[in-house]
Amino acid sequence: MPMSFAALQVYDQYLTTYSNKRTSRNCIHDRDELRLIYSNIQLKNRFMPLYLTEPSPQAVAYAVQLKESAESLKQTITTFGSSDRHMLFSSKKAYSNNSELAEVEYTSSGDNASVPERFRLEVNEFASPQINQSSFLTSKQMVLMPPGNYSFDVVTNKLHYELQFSINDGETHEQLQNKLARLINHSDIGIHANVLTDHERSALEITSEAFGIPIQSKRHFEITDDNTSHTNGIVHYLGLNKSIHDATNAVYTLDGKEYSSYSNTFTAFGHYRMTLHPESSKKEAEIGLYPDMEALSYNIEAFVNQYNQFITNIQTDEKAKEADNHHLLDEMHKLLMHHKGKVEKYGIEMNDDNTLNFLKNNNLEKMPDLNDLQSFGSHVLRKLNSISLDPMEYVARAICAYSNPATAYINPYVTSIYSGMLFNSYC
Repeated sequence: MPMSFAALQVYDQYLTTYSNKRTSRNCIHDRDELRLIYSNIQLKNRFMPLYLTEPSPQAVAYAVQLKESAESLKQTITTFGSSDRHMLFSSKKAYSNNSELAEVEYTSSGDNASVPERFRLEVNEFASPQINQSSFLTSKQMVLMPPGNYSFDVVTNKLHYELQFSINDGETHEQLQNKLARLINHSDIGIHANVLTDHERSALEITSEAFGIPIQSKRHFEITDDNTSHTNGIVHYLGLNKSIHDATNAVYTLDGKEYSSYSNTFTAFGHYRMTLHPESSKKEAEIGLYPDMEALSYNIEAFVNQYNQFITNIQTDEKAKEADNHHLLDEMHKLLMHHKGKVEKYGIEMNDDNTLNFLKNNNLEKMPDLNDLQSFGSHVLRKLNSISLDPMEYVARAICAYSNPATAYINPYVTSIYSGMLFNSYC
């Protein structure tokens, strides 16, 4: 089916705005989840009427942002346990008393009966990449090699890449080094380069994107021009292999027992996902779990903050002026009123502007269970799924035809060009 101009507007807005957005582990979706989304799209298109849509660029941007805001809040909620109603707000929260050295996140999937509640981390060595540094040459001095076409080979993971370039008459060392740095960085072959300067001298530094000791070879990459197709000699002239700092593994101890990792991000005891920061001066940290009630308080506070951000985006976005955002606000208000009396005991108060307040000093230790809180979170999650599936439902549009309720097949008319819009960062 040919894509309409309006659909092209949507995907252009989505790709240009969000294609480079970093994603978390909660953005990864399995086959069953994608199949469920596809089924929901079919179900929605089967029973919904046909709408006439002529969205303005502002309405397009609003629909895209509304979907992204809903996805962001969904990710926040699912980090509290999972999308399972009975697991919401029950996740544990880990801490590090030295966040400059190690950041930690607790993943509660699987059996955690043997996971320690507290342990000592000591870092002996950080994971590092391979670094080749060329000779320092006088920056403004002209290259002494004759002008012409040159090349050299980069061997990475048993693959050979030949990089070709030219030396021009009167070209300086710094100009050549910058040219080679751009050539390497644009090649996308697992290494990157930059030019180092030291007063009136400069050198080329080439670094592997991979960290840790290679499994199948001595180094992550090698540079040679022994058998290259164009004029050789540049490797020796620049000294591209003069100083090689080999990659290293991270070496650390957990309660005195030594471990190693190819990366500075690793999982300890199956549940503590830690990220080390090599720039830290201190090499020790205590890692552990907050008490359950403190973790619950953190989860509620994080949910309230993200929920308020979602509502604020709806109310204050200039793009919403041309959209039917009052319809969505009314729906969210009804949702809050339905749960108002049930969630106040958890310290959650509801404001007139549909935002929430969380009273940190409430006595959560007296909570008999989390059923009412989980019911509220589950209701919000279902609403967010509906918004994410078709954010165009909240943009003003006219009904031009109703589907035939007697038919069981999928309506051949697409009810919304936004239904099923790129499901969160598959760009």
